[in-house]
Amino acid sequence: MANVSKFDRADVLEKATQLFWERGYIGTSTRELQSALDMRPGSIYAAFGSKADLFATVLNHYAQALTEQLNTQVMNNANALQAFQQLLHDLVLCPNNTRPSEMCMLAKTLAELDESHSEILSLVRTLLNQVEARFADVFTKAKEQGNLPAGTDVVAAAKTLQISIIGWRSYLKATRDTQVVEQQIEQLFQQLTHPIH
Repeated sequence: MANVSKFDRADVLEKATQLFWERGYIGTSTRELQSALDMRPGSIYAAFGSKADLFATVLNHYAQALTEQLNTQVMNNANALQAFQQLLHDLVLCPNNTRPSEMCMLAKTLAELDESHSEILSLVRTLLNQVEARFADVFTKAKEQGNLPAGTDVVAAAKTLQISIIGWRSYLKATRDTQVVEQQIEQLFQQLTHPIH
């Protein structure tokens, strides 16, 4: 068992993220956390607080990982829009099949929990808004690079994309039809670059 002062925080957070993402907040028992993290209950509590506190840390970690991907793979790219489309393709379709659930962890949490978990739901809504704002930043960058029409409403485009991603991932969970989703991603970006007036 790991000692609280000697554990690798990044490794523990990644393991907790994988477990919560696969099983959900309610579906993850304290015993499963202990086993997956190789930590005693007291060590988990000392490092992260309660199960809810750990879950909040995991949700922030998940959203931060997406933000970092956007920064490194998209925002520094000479064609941010093309890089963004490729990143979304990889995130939504996950060709290496490495994620524990087809659904976005944030959307899955919203679907799982009711208002008795209001603090977690509030955090998820905040994180979704932050991710959506980062999408708008990408579209702004694409406009500056001349890859989106000057009149593009980047906030509306970001909302459309956020809704689409949640829908695509839910559709994949239901059907496993990657070809349809791939076509939908392509169509969305075609509509952004060549809007119908």
